[in-house]
Amino acid sequence: MSLFNFFRKRQQNNGTDPAENETLVPRDLFVDESDPVQVALPGSSESSSGIEAVYSFLQADYEPRGYNDALTNPDDSYKTDNLRLLSQDLAIHIQRANTYYESTLKELNFHISSRGRAGLVDLVEELKMRKELVLSFLEKIGKIQSDADNRNGLTERIILSYQRGFSRGLAAITQARILNQRL
Repeated sequence: MSLFNFFRKRQQNNGTDPAENETLVPRDLFVDESDPVQVALPGSSESSSGIEAVYSFLQADYEPRGYNDALTNPDDSYKTDNLRLLSQDLAIHIQRANTYYESTLKELNFHISSRGRAGLVDLVEELKMRKELVLSFLEKIGKIQSDADNRNGLTERIILSYQRGFSRGLAAITQARILNQRL
């Protein structure tokens, strides 16, 4: 207690009110007043390996990529190789989504059986609804896989977008090198 009295006397001798100098250490040194960071909890949002990742890949614009590839190498075999790469990338996304939903399905089946044995009827019904949703996602992914194998449906969008860009790139080369040349 005498230590505190020493500081109070020292402040009084300086002619200042001890309440004014109460905060000698800046508040921001110890207190974080920034907005809290949102942390995604496992299972709280769609995984980057789920159907949303497949749809994002399908929905992407591949026209600029085709255009740049044509400027890089205007050979038709180069275009074919890049289309095959896009097809393989799609296959990877589909495989990741299948793996994700199959593991989710196994986990759901475990919880349905164990919670059913525990008599948690409402929870089991909710889990069954979630299982139906996962099964519908697996069905949609199967349809996309079938479309990718046949090069039609939603997957045809990738091919058309890339080919359009590649054609634009070839046209740009012709325009720059031949048509703008003085005769």
